Parts: sequence; C-alpha cells; structure tokens
Amino acid sequence: MGQKNGLGQRTALGAGLLILSRLGAKLIDLVTLIALTHLLTPEDFGLVAIAMTLVQICEAIFELPVAQVLVRADEVTQPLLHTALTLGALRGLVLGALLAFSAWPFATLYGDARIAPLICFLALAPILRGLTSPAMVHFTRNMDFRPDVSGEIIGKVLALLLAAGMALITHSYWAIATASVASPLFLAVVSYLWAPMRPGLRLADWRTFAHFLSWTSAAQLFSALNWQADRLILGPFIPRGALGLFSMASDLAALPDQALLKPTMRTFLPALSQKKDDREALVASYLSLTCCVFAMVAPVVTIISILAEPIVRLVLGVRWLGVAPCLQMLAPVLLLFTVYNPLSALAMAVGKPEASLRLSLVEFLVRIPLTLLAVWLGGLNGAVAVRGVVAVVALSNALMVLRALIGLPPMQVLSAVIRPAAAAAAMALALILIRPWLSDLAPWALALGIAFCSGAGMGLYALTLTGLWHGSGCPEGGEAKLIGIAATLWRRLRQRGRLALA
Repeated sequence: MGQKNGLGQRTALGAGLLILSRLGAKLIDLVTLIALTHLLTPEDFGLVAIAMTLVQICEAIFELPVAQVLVRADEVTQPLLHTALTLGALRGLVLGALLAFSAWPFATLYGDARIAPLICFLALAPILRGLTSPAMVHFTRNMDFRPDVSGEIIGKVLALLLAAGMALITHSYWAIATASVASPLFLAVVSYLWAPMRPGLRLADWRTFAHFLSWTSAAQLFSALNWQADRLILGPFIPRGALGLFSMASDLAALPDQALLKPTMRTFLPALSQKKDDREALVASYLSLTCCVFAMVAPVVTIISILAEPIVRLVLGVRWLGVAPCLQMLAPVLLLFTVYNPLSALAMAVGKPEASLRLSLVEFLVRIPLTLLAVWLGGLNGAVAVRGVVAVVALSNALMVLRALIGLPPMQVLSAVIRPAAAAAAMALALILIRPWLSDLAPWALALGIAFCSGAGMGLYALTLTGLWHGSGCPEGGEAKLIGIAATLWRRLRQRGRLALA
C-alpha cells in the first residue's frame, strides 16, 4: 500500500510540476503571440500556417516513440541510449531531406514562392527536437521533471526575445518562424547540460524499438493528416487572412490541451506501466486519470468558449475579432477528446500500440471526406462544424477500443466525467448570464471584468463539483484526488497566513 501511495504521490507531484511549467511556458507563448499580433498581420500568420502544415504533418509521420520505449524498458543501458540517439539523428536526416524536396512543389501548389524557404527553415525545429539527450529518460522514470521544466522555460524565454526583436526590426513573418525554431534549439542544449552523454551512433538495440515503431509510424501518419486536415484543405479555398484567423482560433482553442493535457499525459505512461499486470488497478487508474484531466480542462474550456469575444478583443485587438466565432465553437470540441485522452498511454503501457492505429485510422476515414465536403459547401464554417462531428465519432470508436483493450464498459468511462460535466454546464450558464456586462468596456476595465468573471466561474465550478461529489457519497477516483490536493493546499495557505500574522 505504501508503494502505491508513493507512486500516486509522485505521479500527482510530477503532473502538478509539469502543469505549472507548461502554464508558464504557455504564458510566455501568449506574450509572444500578443507581441507578434500587434506587429504583424493575419496574412503573415496565414502564410506561416500553410508552411507549418507540411512541416507538422511530416514531423508527426516520422515521430518515433523513443522516449516512451525507454520509459517502459526494464533497464536503460548505454547501448539502448545510443540506439535512441541514432534513431533520432536518422529521423532528422530523413525528415530534413523530405521537406527540402517537398518545399518548392508545395509552394507551387499554393501559388506563393515565399512558402518554400519558410518550410526549409521551419524544418530545423522537428530535427532539433529529435536530438535532445536520450539520457533525460532517467529523470522521467524517477518522476523528476525539473530538467524538462527548466529546459522548456529557458527555451521559451530566449525564443520570445529573439522573435520580438526580429519583429520589431523587420515586421516580417520570419519572426514567427524564428520563435518556432529557437525554442527547440535551446531545449536541446539544456538537455545535454542536465543529462550529458557521449554521442554514440549505433543500432545494436534497434529490435527493442522495432515493434513499437512499426505500429506507431502508421498511427502517426493518419494522426498527422487528421491534425492538419482542415488547414491543408482550407488553404487553396480561402484568403490568407481568413486562414490566419482560423489558425489563430485553432491554436487558442488548443491551449488547454497544450498547457494541461500534454504535460499530464507525460506522467500517464510511467504510472500505468507499473500497473500493466494488474487489470483491476489498471482500470481504476485509467478512470481516475480520465476524470482528473476532464475536471481540470472543463472550466478552462468553458471560459475560453463563453468569453471568446471579450478575450480576443482584449488580447489580440479588434482587427482579430474574426477569431472569436471560430474559437467559441472549436474550444468545446476538446472536451470530447479529453474523455479518452489517456488511451494512447494505456496502449503503450500494455504493449498494444496497434490500438492507437485504429483510433487514428477511423478518425482519418471520417474526417477527410467530411472536411472536403464541408469546405466545398460551407467554407470556413463547414470546417469548424466538421470538427465537432469527428470528435463524436472518434469518442465512440475510442470507447469500443477501451472495451477491447482492458474490458472497460463505455458507460463506466462516461460516468467518470458526469459530475465535472454537470459542474461545467452550471459554470457556462452563469458566464452566459454575466457576459453582456463585458461589452463596450475600456481595456483596463475589460481585463478586470474578464478576471472577475473567470474567477467567479471557477469558484462556482469548484463548489458545484464538490457538492456533487459529496452528494454521491464521496467516491474514490479523480475527483477525490483533486479535492484532496485542493484541501491540502488550502490548509497550508491558512497555516502560513496564521504564522505571518503571529
């Protein structure tokens, strides 16, 4: 029992540290975004979005689950680390060559010669991400994420300074590209300061990675196309400015995923891997993780969706108000994906990466034809609507995969998030009622109004969720962990307050 509690505590602390660091990183990203939106135009962002589409698709296709394999390995040896580094270097060479050969045909397809050099420069970012020190896995296996935190924060701060400086000097879209490349460069440098290792190019232990690479490569192919399908299809049909607005809305809607889900997901694999031989514990952990991530993301998504117009008006300015309608519809879609977010980590933990391929393939077969039809009939609005339809289909498929993978009934998964969903609905209703008060306010008053509404909404959400949990008999699971952590933090704050006053 002590070991289980220790693992749970390390998982919670690790997730909390990663979330705080990612929130800090996303705050830096937001500052960068605000600076660039005031110095550049939607057309600049639309141009970079087109170039980034090809880079991100190729990066995702050639993504290698090197770190995940190292995390679940029984022992991390030096030859295994050298093999991981070699695979990362080979991936970078292949990816760079592919993007270089594809840049000019892609630019010709979109009728803009500026796209080709952008693609070649942006290709440096995924190459650098693959060259970080594999020895960092030792920290991950011990649930010590301080090196990741320092590397990400340092990289983001330096990228902000470089991008802001270039934007001030040139007022060019190259400032956006500079930010994308600088961050992984500095992160790679910091990784070797934390986890130094002598480079060794060898493939002695490639068989350890082979099983996972074969399945995940196929899954990444379809996942990449799913991820960028709407931008890729919209590019030839709408103006660069409209594409820039859509890309901005999509990026803002993904902030909860980047700031909360992605860092939390990094703790899932080591936590679930240690319970892979105990089905009952595995099911309980999965449901608890699902409830935790949904409960954390739901209030943030609700604020972004309901207060989209005043947030865009304050943060980006009036010329970006076209972002608000898209953002209002795109943000809630994330909640449907959140319900099965830990599934990919679960598939890796139990040694069945083919489950991830099924998820991506079904989503691809639904998304591509629907997006093509929707864009042809409704343009930008059609692409936004398709995301919701695809999310429902993907959720239904994921629930069937979970049943096949660990025998988890769909209703049990949905029951795990029903109370957070009800609390989010109450919060949304309250925000809708008070949103009209934010109209026609001066910037300083609007900032205070958004902060007040968000704080009041979060308070209502917390009270409603706690009340529903108590009304259900205080069951164990994700809510119990979150409420327990909140109660502990509150007690510590009160104790410190009393000591300060004494």
